[in-house]
Amino acid sequence: MARILITCCLLSLAAIATRAAPQQDRLDKVDIDEVLGNERLFRAYVQCLLDDGDGKCTPEGKELKKLLPNLVATGCNDCPPRQLERSVKVLKHVTEKRPQDWAKLKAKFDPAGEYTKKHSATWKQRGINF
Repeated sequence: MARILITCCLLSLAAIATRAAPQQDRLDKVDIDEVLGNERLFRAYVQCLLDDGDGKCTPEGKELKKLLPNLVATGCNDCPPRQLERSVKVLKHVTEKRPQDWAKLKAKFDPAGEYTKKHSATWKQRGINF
């Protein structure tokens, strides 16, 4: 589930639900490979997600921050295929290469581990082990 959180965070960043066209368009334009490969960009998105205010957030970061709680709660089970693919990519990166950031994001978005337990089997099927 913790990976779901990160995946949803950064994935949503890249491509949010297809339900909201303006939101999706904005997040679809985010190059997740660039964000994951650029320390400064990655840090900025993580800081945005962890901060209580939106002062340090880009418009895409703010959008992701609004949508992330629902994505975490659902385990991305209702995500469009492209969003799910991007979520898996981001989640793998964060859980495998950024465990300290993963721990902080998980503590904020799934403090009781409720969603981790609920969705861990689904994420394991997607190639992510919690």
